[in-house]
Amino acid sequence: MIKAVLFDLDETLVDRRSSAAEFLKVQYRELVARRFGDAISEEQYAARYFKLEEEGLVKKSDLYPPLVASFGLPSEVSSPLLDHFRLRYPEMVRPMEEACEVLQGLREIGLPCAIISNGEGIVQRKKIDLTGLADLIEFALISGEVGIRKPDHQIFEMAAEKLGVVPAECVFVGDNPTADVMGALNAGMRAVYFGDINMWPADLPKPTYVCHSLRDLPALIRH
Repeated sequence: MIKAVLFDLDETLVDRRSSAAEFLKVQYRELVARRFGDAISEEQYAARYFKLEEEGLVKKSDLYPPLVASFGLPSEVSSPLLDHFRLRYPEMVRPMEEACEVLQGLREIGLPCAIISNGEGIVQRKKIDLTGLADLIEFALISGEVGIRKPDHQIFEMAAEKLGVVPAECVFVGDNPTADVMGALNAGMRAVYFGDINMWPADLPKPTYVCHSLRDLPALIRH
């Protein structure tokens, strides 16, 4: 029996890619174009960023140095770019359609919800607060704060313990086959893949469930 629902944050509860695309336009305009606009176009800058970040899996502190180096820019440029990301990006993040509605609905039927997210606490918590998600969850475990990153099974087990349930009584919802789905399955949880099953890696075991819309989630996990 499912007693709790755990969620990934980026590209599951919040629209990471479109938010990042909006942010990169601002970062390019406010920092990059003023100094290097003649050498780097906005399109080149965004494309290189998305290539290096590997769907959000790369820490931003590890992303900006090679991003800067790839354009032949001075290494000291990476620090103000990272600071700018930490300050401005969370302000531009928007929740996924129906995310808040679904979280509220799950709580109303007695299923507490929590978030497990890789990233820096200062950035992820600001995103959770500004999107209104903080009021709809019990807590958020952020890898940068607890020192454990998905897909390590320990961070999933930690979340279950905080909720007062065992992993087998939890379902985890996420968009990344390895970090989210395999991490949850290896911890003994059920897992919902929030994405297109046609894109699922052939070498990985299948998820417990597949979900294309968050609105389908309550009926799916109670089936």
